[in-house]
Amino acid sequence: MAPDEYTMWLEREVSGKNVEELNKAYELLMQKIKSIDPLTIAEQSEAQYVGEGVPKIVIPFLQSWFVLDLLPYRIRAQHKIFDTLPMKVLVLQHLIAAAKNLGTTVRVVGEWIDCRTLRHGAVMGAHFAKSTDEMLSRFFALPRDEKIARSMKWAGISADLGDEAFFFRFFPKLPIALVHWREDSEFPPFSKILYDVSASNYMPTHGLAALTEFLIFRLVEN
Repeated sequence: MAPDEYTMWLEREVSGKNVEELNKAYELLMQKIKSIDPLTIAEQSEAQYVGEGVPKIVIPFLQSWFVLDLLPYRIRAQHKIFDTLPMKVLVLQHLIAAAKNLGTTVRVVGEWIDCRTLRHGAVMGAHFAKSTDEMLSRFFALPRDEKIARSMKWAGISADLGDEAFFFRFFPKLPIALVHWREDSEFPPFSKILYDVSASNYMPTHGLAALTEFLIFRLVEN
């Protein structure tokens, strides 16, 4: 099984490949974060600002959370599996993208779209066609109870979409739905990844692809 994009980033970090580029990306994003009002970050991402003691922002993520300490600035994960430089880069990308929505009408509206409708989504769709469809099909081929158990492990819940679906939140304002239609007399079985219409305003498309692959591959790996 070919690794997902996040795992490849992680392997490069561990092996020392591209670690300099990752560090540069992290430092650049952290400088951008420092220039944004912490209350704006918390409000626009639906995170929790904590002013007592060392000020920080607590950012829900799937079944866990990240903490952005503000004195000094640093980001840390609650669970070891997420405490990696690639994942921290993705969290910072989300916070910066969310903060840019201040003063706009952007919001999560519960209107689902295919990845190809996202900003730069055509490239993302082609990428998924090669790397993710098989994994998604393998997940939906599991027994119903096993799918529910694996989804709950990542804070997923059943959703009323297609013949079967599961709903997750990478972040409070970045939901994703994995949807499956069973085979019938006219069509073969089919699975799809859906995002809220606002997704491009809360994460760059390449970051959204990495998060999506991370989740689907872990659902299959259990």
